[in-house]
Amino acid sequence: TSHQHGDVCIWNYDPQRRTDSFNVSKESIMPSYSLSNKVHSVKVISRKKWFVAGTSDGVIHVYNYDNKIQKLRSFRAASDCFITSMAIHPTRPYVLSSAHRGMKLWDWDNDWECTQSFVQEHSDTIQQVAFNPVDSNMFASTSDDHTVKVWSIDSPESKYTLSGHQDKVNCLNFFTCNDRQYLITGSDDHTAKIWDMEEKACVHTMQAFVSPVISVMAFPDSSYLITGSSDGSVHFWSSSEFRYHIG
Repeated sequence: TSHQHGDVCIWNYDPQRRTDSFNVSKESIMPSYSLSNKVHSVKVISRKKWFVAGTSDGVIHVYNYDNKIQKLRSFRAASDCFITSMAIHPTRPYVLSSAHRGMKLWDWDNDWECTQSFVQEHSDTIQQVAFNPVDSNMFASTSDDHTVKVWSIDSPESKYTLSGHQDKVNCLNFFTCNDRQYLITGSDDHTAKIWDMEEKACVHTMQAFVSPVISVMAFPDSSYLITGSSDGSVHFWSSSEFRYHIG
């Protein structure tokens, strides 16, 4: 887990106990930012036994967690803005990072070289990025500009835009149901939307919320979708009917 005071915590989910924690802020490349160096995103690269932490000074920190937590390196991923989100490519040695309106692709097999910089098409801050598990050359981004954009790692320009939310789009998750692929997004407009990736259109809007939807998730081996809201509520939905299940 990542924290605004600069800590990263490691948890054992079986006994529900924290096993380790350390402060990334103390290792900032820019000491003048150390008091406000929040960790906005942390991702695990399981096949390397690494994790990466993105901080508010625009730096990505790389750690090994095999036997004990060991710092491998840090590198500047953005200038004068914080790392808002990261995503790990499922098969290739890539980390995708977003910072304000920009996104970059980093190759850890090539000394963390930036292999692609994407055009700043979003007009406001990017909140989250995620790779498409069915077509891993594709990924999507959500933004405070009320839109979702779909991209290919092979092109600096987006392929298309999904419009329909009336406020900031905070989160997204890909899922498959009945051999069709969908994207679920959550927004400050108090809705979650389901997008058909083939039709490139919204096919359902979930409206059982009284506050911004800040987290969405699809169970990989189940028929449920989960949404979390800023009022502390969690809702379960059927992924086949997009119907409210329990809450």
